[in-house]
Amino acid sequence: MLEWMQKHKKYLVLTVWVSALALIFASMVEWGGGGFFAISSDSVAKVGDMYISRQEYQRKYNEIYDNVSEYMRQSGIPMPEDGKPMPEIEQEAFRTLVQEKLLEMLAKDIGVETTPNEILETLLNTPEFQDATHTFNKEQYENLLQANRWTKASYEAFVAKILLQTKMQNFPIAPVATLETNAFISAGKIQDNVALQLLHKDSVLQNATLQATDAEVQSYWEKNKEKYTQPAHYKIAYIALDISAINIEKQMLEKFYKDNEKKYNATSFEQVSTEVEQDYRKAILGLASSYMSNMSKVVATKEKDMQLKSSNVIMTMESQSLALLQDHFDADLDIQDITLQNIPLYTLQLSDDGKEHAMLVAAVGSGNGLLAPLEYSKDHWIIPYVLEKTQQQPLNFAQAKTSAYQDLITEKRNEEFKKIAYGKLAYVNTESIQDIIPIYLSLWQEKDSISYKQLIALGLHDMDIRQAVEQIMESDKKDGIVFLGTDKALLFRIVKQEMPSYADLINITNAEDEALQEMKVRDFRNAMFDYATKHYKVIDYRRQN
Repeated sequence: MLEWMQKHKKYLVLTVWVSALALIFASMVEWGGGGFFAISSDSVAKVGDMYISRQEYQRKYNEIYDNVSEYMRQSGIPMPEDGKPMPEIEQEAFRTLVQEKLLEMLAKDIGVETTPNEILETLLNTPEFQDATHTFNKEQYENLLQANRWTKASYEAFVAKILLQTKMQNFPIAPVATLETNAFISAGKIQDNVALQLLHKDSVLQNATLQATDAEVQSYWEKNKEKYTQPAHYKIAYIALDISAINIEKQMLEKFYKDNEKKYNATSFEQVSTEVEQDYRKAILGLASSYMSNMSKVVATKEKDMQLKSSNVIMTMESQSLALLQDHFDADLDIQDITLQNIPLYTLQLSDDGKEHAMLVAAVGSGNGLLAPLEYSKDHWIIPYVLEKTQQQPLNFAQAKTSAYQDLITEKRNEEFKKIAYGKLAYVNTESIQDIIPIYLSLWQEKDSISYKQLIALGLHDMDIRQAVEQIMESDKKDGIVFLGTDKALLFRIVKQEMPSYADLINITNAEDEALQEMKVRDFRNAMFDYATKHYKVIDYRRQN
């Protein structure tokens, strides 16, 4: 999870052009209790002479949690449903807030601040505070803040903080100097002429006969028991619907808008018509969930007596059934009037050893009974009820013996391949390696170069080339082996090394220039954090409260 969070730092990007409503929403969500706090406390940490409040900590937690849960939802990974805060996200929230406070302390010491005019300009250019003519509307601004329990002073202080963080994150630094360019470009364009030989495991081991005794197989199985299990199996009853197929009529949207006008903060129908339409479709999905709730009570007790339809694929609700749901919603009719003859249920068998319906399997595996609607593809939703669940079961040795034997032989083949490869490297000489190819760090990006094409002809794929180039150029030895997965080994011996020419240093591309500038900015930011960490004491109160 944290690996994903490091790659998707949307919540760490400090920008004043974010949606004001999104900021407001993130600040209003509360935890359900628990966390690090055994008793009430106003602060979770002190950075220099500044405090991180409990409210800030909760807000940042929820901001990160929303990003993580959305990613996990899209990936079909179930989120914990016990209501307890997640330690990994708590730690990331704390680390982020400490970094923000360190920047604020550093800004105060070097005299960087946010002016009233900058705050005003940000508010004037926030779309949520503008009317239909894209002009700042004071009344709309005040109403939005009031509706979300913000005072003007607290919200403008919040904007000032975001602006200050943006200034510090984008602190102006001098352009990349000639000496810096030469140093980095030299490192990137050092060229090694390398003798290469590619070994394929199948070819190397074509005459090898590897065996395993029963005792070896049983020992291997004992060490890897968790690998050998019977998959979990599930049976569900469900309805599925495509909400994009719902027939939209303007008069019904206008009625829905009027019934829910408070939600749209008195904004006109024309301004929020797209949002209203989305909410209308989701409302009919909610009615479908109510129908499934009614039917699940019947299915739970009479499933064997009911002739539910079975299919190996998810069957989407037919148009007449969807229209019936919509009619009941529009006329506010009782959902209990609809029967199985009107909207039939289907059953589906699932297993966690297949790739089909992975998101659905994950949801069913962590839930029981009637589950929440799940979007399994764009606009396509399924509402499942778990009928049967057979959990994963370990296999005994007799059941797992064949698979364990095959896995052990595969492991032995990999070890034998490595042994032979290192043996060949010990006796190989430059003359016996026919392919001598010039390589350099940026080669894997230059697919039209002669060297890249030579590596392709040698039998390497795109990812092989990147891995091989990086390992060879980073090696402090003249020869070695790059294992490419378990099936290939690239023997290399550096024959000659060449420094870039003066022309190579002065004729850099725009991409190289931008990369150097980004590198300098990144290193400068790291230096700022390093300085701040050493000069401002950080006290963590979380474990003390």
